[in-house]
Amino acid sequence: MYHLPHEIWLNVAQFIPASVLERLISVNSTFYDIAMDCRYRQMSFAFLDNRMLRNVTRLKDPVVAKRVRVLHVYPIFLKQVLDRERNLPLTRRSLCLRLTAFANHFIDQKGRRAKHRKLKTAEDVVQALLEVFAGLPNITDYHIMWCGLQPISESPVPFLATVFRSNLRKLALDISLENVVKLLAPCSAPHSIEELDLVIRVDHPSSIATINHTSVMINHLAPAIGRLRHSLRRFALQAWEPLDFSPLFHALDRLPLLSHLTLAIPVEAPHLGHSSGLAAFLSRQSLTLRSLALRATQYSGPGLTPDPAALTAWLARVLVDVNIPHLRTLDISSGLFPLPAALAALVQFGGSISSLVLTGCYHTHADIEAVLAAFRRRPRAERLECLRLGSVVLTPSLLDLLACELPNMTRLELLVRDVAVQSEELDECIPAGGQLESFFFEMDKRRYLQWHLRQLKILLTSFPYRFQYGPHLEQSIANCVPSIQRGTS
Repeated sequence: MYHLPHEIWLNVAQFIPASVLERLISVNSTFYDIAMDCRYRQMSFAFLDNRMLRNVTRLKDPVVAKRVRVLHVYPIFLKQVLDRERNLPLTRRSLCLRLTAFANHFIDQKGRRAKHRKLKTAEDVVQALLEVFAGLPNITDYHIMWCGLQPISESPVPFLATVFRSNLRKLALDISLENVVKLLAPCSAPHSIEELDLVIRVDHPSSIATINHTSVMINHLAPAIGRLRHSLRRFALQAWEPLDFSPLFHALDRLPLLSHLTLAIPVEAPHLGHSSGLAAFLSRQSLTLRSLALRATQYSGPGLTPDPAALTAWLARVLVDVNIPHLRTLDISSGLFPLPAALAALVQFGGSISSLVLTGCYHTHADIEAVLAAFRRRPRAERLECLRLGSVVLTPSLLDLLACELPNMTRLELLVRDVAVQSEELDECIPAGGQLESFFFEMDKRRYLQWHLRQLKILLTSFPYRFQYGPHLEQSIANCVPSIQRGTS
């Protein structure tokens, strides 16, 4: 056993549950390393509890620290220290006192007897934790949230940049505009990040009058993103609330390596701001973009019932003059994204994409016909290769439509809500079992000899179909398509 190459044991470990793997830590040195890598690969710092204290103590050991690859930092504990500085009642200080005791104990163990000090301020706590983060040499994914906190007097740039190393590839930053200036200083940006997930919030709506958001976007946020232009390949921008981001989009230069873009658009006006801003940004990235994902969100805003027509009209204005000739994947996965808006994107990009994801809402047979109509300007043999669609009512006529319109599609995934025989309007007098039996009978009559489908995946989302009829349904469809090599439920 000891003579097998380490790579073989790594492959074996992939099939062992993490809880079991930890119990194998004492088997030999190989399983010790594998179990330790599994245990400390991902670390999170959010709440000061016993688990966090144990982890921080262990991370002082370089043998342990080198195993950390993914780091999550949500400095909620800083707010508690800041509350303490405002002289809140003693009953609210217990956790802060535990934090102070922990930090002082950590400094004692570092052997700095000549520099003993009590950590009473947020700056003291930050410095204590920075010593831990500075000892993590192999971080590849860094997730940090800096919102809901008033800016501290000392710049928090080191808090963001301490773990930056040449092997850092992904940065997920949840930040408020109020903290952008201090957190995203020029010295804070590494040049190796390939993936940036950015969530923008406004901590204090009343601060709009005192903080110039346009200036922050142009003079601080855009330059911070621009400093990644030589490495950035994936960029996701999510607006937590409706806000005019057009100054940011206008200020962003071309990112020459950007191939994947994700945009989360608030359903409330002004969405992401004036349409010209996003249109200009998309046009600047048009030569390199291969994948575009669109989401609709509603985390905050003035109303509870968004106007889908407004979002559709806004997106149409954005895309009207945008041409992305090499776009191959369009992903629209959101229950709030109106179908007319999705159709506007399909009309614009249907001439080039080969993969489509359209999920989150229920789509009728007529909806699916409208979606497929966007590709009819292309020869049938050059249309979609991959499609993920849902939720739908699975009918023989739906499969007929897909086989006819997309004969060269190789991969199909359907999120199925119900099963029917001739239309999606189910007859409530016919029980589920009767609908399925009739569906099987109709499918037995069909053979899609010209359909080049090779992979079929049916996700049954409703009871009783999901558990009772899933395997039979998959097999029935697979039998009709000779080219299918594998069907999975």
